[in-house]
Amino acid sequence: MKLLRAIGCGVVFTLQFGAAAQSQPVDKRFLIVLIGPTGSGKTTQTEFLKQRFGIPTIAVDDLIQANPAALAKFRRPGVTSGPPQLNPAVDGLIAEKLAALDLAKGVVLDGYPGSKDQADHLAALAAKMNLPPPIVIQIDLPDDVARRRLKERQRADDTPELIDERLKNYHREMDMIRSYYPKANIWTINGDKPVAVISGTIEAILKDEMPKQ
Repeated sequence: MKLLRAIGCGVVFTLQFGAAAQSQPVDKRFLIVLIGPTGSGKTTQTEFLKQRFGIPTIAVDDLIQANPAALAKFRRPGVTSGPPQLNPAVDGLIAEKLAALDLAKGVVLDGYPGSKDQADHLAALAAKMNLPPPIVIQIDLPDDVARRRLKERQRADDTPELIDERLKNYHREMDMIRSYYPKANIWTINGDKPVAVISGTIEAILKDEMPKQ
């Protein structure tokens, strides 16, 4: 797994580019898998990638909430339990969403894949749609910091039980990511940093992954 070699370099990129509101040209397609515990700021960084590079995004939680009827449409017989993100119905929703997007610059996935079966499904979709191998960006955050952040934001669904369940799901997903994807494709960022530093660090990662001019 890649540990970012100089976290401070994110500050440089942020000062140069982080405040830009318009999307910037991208000369490469990306398949970005963004993973992090609840409270790590994934939603903020997903929006940053969309605004900064113009890369479309898919957040599985949003997809599930927005498509209850579609979940029933794709549900396999006998599948009624487990985290909703792992329901086989999600594979169908992801496939439909990808088919509807302009993938000229690729896509950012937040919350998918979460299992080996989903990772296999994503690999098949990527091959079909001529997308590159995934770049996995992990925004890492200690559990105690995640709990503190969620306590401070005081949302109704941030009960201790639900927070613990989300953290458990995150660690399960990360275990799958580590076992499934080559270490060279995984970047780990310290999520206990200012938002602008994390954004700049992600930008530095993508620039590192872009072909040299």
